[in-house]
Amino acid sequence: MHYIIYFIILFTLVELNDLVRNLDLSKSKAEILASRLQQWNLLEENVRVTSFCARHLLFESFFKKEESLVFCCYIDGLLKELRIAHEPNKWQLFIDASKLSLKAVLLNNGNELPSIPVAHAVYMKETYHNLKHLSEIINYSKYGWQICADLKVVSLLMGLQLGYTKYCCFLCLWDSRAIASREIGLREHLLSLEK
Repeated sequence: MHYIIYFIILFTLVELNDLVRNLDLSKSKAEILASRLQQWNLLEENVRVTSFCARHLLFESFFKKEESLVFCCYIDGLLKELRIAHEPNKWQLFIDASKLSLKAVLLNNGNELPSIPVAHAVYMKETYHNLKHLSEIINYSKYGWQICADLKVVSLLMGLQLGYTKYCCFLCLWDSRAIASREIGLREHLLSLEK
């Protein structure tokens, strides 16, 4: 005679949160999953299905909004809340700009930690002044992350003119088709966000 013994392991709130994060579920889908697990008696008694409705409130205090720009105003606090050690030399600032939006995300060098969104703007064009403003509000000068971006954003950050510039130069300040202006000074230092 053979006996089969079944063990039912109940999900704790921490395990349920890990499952939701691993499955990359939205708030509504996480709530549906929790509701189903509760219906099948697979959740511990103290686990609440509605805990996913307000999970964004924990991080809301770290972000501010100025017009169409939403940005993280306290990056150290956000990373501390996420239980991630912030060593600026182990992170890169990825900036992506398009015609309609501007995004900035912190990427871990070893890709071992999650990406941290630090700024997003809708209807903000990719210009030198907008990128400089973005770098100021996220305190780029304080952290000095390496910047990772496409060539257009890199050239904007270096202060080079966009458009019809055929041979823009990173050694001198020449960046236009204006042949009449012959006095071209040398670039003193090759740093981003400084012309």
